[in-house]
Amino acid sequence: MAKKIKLNRKHRVCRFTGCRHVLSIYNLQSYCHVHQQVIISRDMPLMSLDKR
Repeated sequence: MAKKIKLNRKHRVCRFTGCRHVLSIYNLQSYCHVHQQVIISRDMPLMSLDKR
């Protein structure tokens, strides 16, 4: 039997457009674990491969 994840009393959902994932009480972020990575990679500046 799978262990039940504790959910936030307010049933917070991921803020990513179209995502209905209910966030765990342990997730203090506004996005679920999948979309948090999307937000981080989108906001991170591209690193130049030219090291001159």
